[in-house]
Amino acid sequence: MEQILRVFYNNGSFFTFVGLHLLCIYLIVNFNSAQGEIAAETWSVRTGAFQSFAGGITDYVDLRQINAEQRTRIAELTARLPRHQYDSALQVDSFADDRYLQRYTFLATEVVNRSPYGPNNTLVINRGRRLGVEAGQGVIADVGLVGIIDRVTENHARLISILHQSTRISAGLANNAYGTLRWDGLDPRYMTVVDLPDFITVSPGDTVFTTGFSNIFPTGQVIGTVAETAVQPGTGSQQLKVLLIGDPLRAGHGYVVRDLFKEELESLKQR
Repeated sequence: MEQILRVFYNNGSFFTFVGLHLLCIYLIVNFNSAQGEIAAETWSVRTGAFQSFAGGITDYVDLRQINAEQRTRIAELTARLPRHQYDSALQVDSFADDRYLQRYTFLATEVVNRSPYGPNNTLVINRGRRLGVEAGQGVIADVGLVGIIDRVTENHARLISILHQSTRISAGLANNAYGTLRWDGLDPRYMTVVDLPDFITVSPGDTVFTTGFSNIFPTGQVIGTVAETAVQPGTGSQQLKVLLIGDPLRAGHGYVVRDLFKEELESLKQR
């Protein structure tokens, strides 16, 4: 308290000046109509600008929550698409039971970390074991395929990007021909489909999809388009240079793909 009084005592002239100045402004504004109108208009403009600024900040803060809710809704709607369900229609004496069983579910997620760009790229998402995330699940986004989860903690998971030299994904064409999609670690715009029979007719511009054979990604997810084809002499196969539909390393949000039939299908592969 003594220090506060000392401040006022040592700076008394300044505070007296400020007080008189404010008093003068008050008297001018309140006892002169012209100055009062100007002050009221100025106050209205400044207040409006401040409210607009504050409203913009509030909208920006709310936008993150709105985006999260929209991504969750998109995941729910995506899971309802026919290609993400299992057809259990039963045909008996012309009687059709047109019910579908859910095959895939989608969990909205956000990329929270990523490795420096190189031949073996990885990313970290903010979903983990607590929400049912497991190693071997795929992650997709608006830019196409993002990667495959290989490590999981309680609340996070690491995924190997499709732009990783160890990535292998089953990919095919509209004519049901398929091969293996991989990356050579060079140009991030392109990947390669190998082990495709050389007698299959492929043209530049053909769309390359996931086949679903690996139980990682749903069938029919667009990967990219054929840029070039090259027959491999003496192997009976050809390679396709595939232009990706987007840059998977720029994905900020995505969806974890959960195959509800994965354990059942994996059990059939056991010897």
